[in-house]
Amino acid sequence: MRGIVAVLVAMALFVLSDSVVKLAGERMPATEIMALRGVMAVLLMGGVAGATVEIGRWHLIAQPRVVVRAVLEAAVAVLFLGSLPHLPLADITAIQQMTPIVLTVLSAVVLREDVGWRRWLAVVAGFAGVLLVIQPTGEGINIFAWSALACAALVAVRDLVTRRLAPGIPTALVTFTTTVSVCVAGFIGSPVETWSAPTRHGLTLLAMSAVLVSLANVFVIRAFRGTEVSVVAPFRYAGVLWAIALGFLIWGHVPNALALAGTAILVGSGLYIMHREALRRRAARDLPEPHG
Repeated sequence: MRGIVAVLVAMALFVLSDSVVKLAGERMPATEIMALRGVMAVLLMGGVAGATVEIGRWHLIAQPRVVVRAVLEAAVAVLFLGSLPHLPLADITAIQQMTPIVLTVLSAVVLREDVGWRRWLAVVAGFAGVLLVIQPTGEGINIFAWSALACAALVAVRDLVTRRLAPGIPTALVTFTTTVSVCVAGFIGSPVETWSAPTRHGLTLLAMSAVLVSLANVFVIRAFRGTEVSVVAPFRYAGVLWAIALGFLIWGHVPNALALAGTAILVGSGLYIMHREALRRRAARDLPEPHG
């Protein structure tokens, strides 16, 4: 129950933060958002970590998996924030639901896991669903949709790393390293884009987003640590409902029939894959131990 509540809160906070960033993206480039919001988030999470984590445990941020997760988070931020201003909020949120489908493919190709025909059918259906969402034209898929798809793939890898973090590493330290990596990536990418002087309104939006995304990271890390993933993960789809509602309320975006159908197929495919994975794990646990 703790994991379910945590992931529901995290999804609401993430979508609220995405909405605020999308508004800010109308005024400033992605790298500037990452850098300025990152400074605010680093100060915020640095204060939280400093107040809650003993100084003798700060060396844990150098753990390889913590560092890898931070680098992955920075790449996710670059891809996501680069595509967010150019895609409807509901569409980009739906594309992010490719994560369990990508995890299934990675399990089969990289980990050599045995994936049954039912899950492969769900994978095919999921890819069909994402095509309905992005609706490629005769010129192909636009670069921002490709960016969102790549982001979904990296999120799958990031979540896999998160689940394998050592239990003794405080969540506040993991979140702090995440905010630092995203902030640094923003400054590194500054020569690629032309920054503009931020307005008071823009800084207010970034401050709001910094608070929201920091809290969201805390909740999502808590949700996936020490819990049954097959129980918690399906509740990530609540973010789609939030995105559709906020996209309509703020920008008046209403997904067309094809996009809604694609979103439904994506969600259904992801839920079915999670269901089959839960059955597989349960069967593996119930197998009798070999004798002799």
